[in-house]
Amino acid sequence: MSFELKEKGNQLFKEGDFAGAEDMFSQAIQRNPKEPSFFTNRAVSRLKLEKWAGAEHDARTAIQLYGPKNPASLKSAFYLAQALLELQRPQEAYDVAIDAYRASLAAKSPQTENLSRIVLRAKQQIWAAKETARLREMNDTLASVEQLIEAELNKELGELQAKLERGEIGEIGFNEDQKALKEEANKKIQNVREAFRIATNGEVQERVVPDYLIDGISFEVMHDPVITPSGHSFDRVNIVRHIERAGVDPITRVPMTVDDLRPNYALKEACEDFLNKNGWAVDW
Repeated sequence: MSFELKEKGNQLFKEGDFAGAEDMFSQAIQRNPKEPSFFTNRAVSRLKLEKWAGAEHDARTAIQLYGPKNPASLKSAFYLAQALLELQRPQEAYDVAIDAYRASLAAKSPQTENLSRIVLRAKQQIWAAKETARLREMNDTLASVEQLIEAELNKELGELQAKLERGEIGEIGFNEDQKALKEEANKKIQNVREAFRIATNGEVQERVVPDYLIDGISFEVMHDPVITPSGHSFDRVNIVRHIERAGVDPITRVPMTVDDLRPNYALKEACEDFLNKNGWAVDW
């Protein structure tokens, strides 16, 4: 009966009824709380519903039930990292995602590409937090303005939460309004930073690393990029080590050898030019 509930939940999820799917998976869990796939499925439903804390709980439970070394737990790790990012806990998300990513490479798992994207997102958020601290330390006025924007956002989010608790708005409306408030606050902060960049002739400026310069295995800026037959570029030392160990393309999982790699001269030039002008990026 519990697996019938799971199938009903899967069907509702395919139809876009994520709340209905969540309910079906919850019923399945009540009947059989030891089946990890029920928690994995409810976790992804809760991600769709933007119930981040609930998704975190379910993904962690699934990983525990599967066992951390079971390749079946990699999908749950992917969901867990997503939830942690939304909960503004990027370091935890990175730790979860990078461990799962390495395990996915060894297992030749289809989750490798998804986990790679999450690792990069987490690293970008960690870097963004460091940049915020650096910019605010550089300029007290910028810090004061941004903190006022954040204080106003927290006030508005608190008022929105109160409306939800009083039943004045539903969860869907709450999630949409919450997202809109955060996007508007972020836009204000970016506008303020641009104004300060102009006013200081570029002295106060947020530093970013372009995605295309990042190696998809080490998640560091590449210095000797090579390209695979599938068209993906990696730093030579990392992709060679991976091929010697696994014998497949880390993205497509198609068999390949070191002889299949070709230098990516244009990208190497771009990496060298960026690092020459941005030495800080080595430690990003």
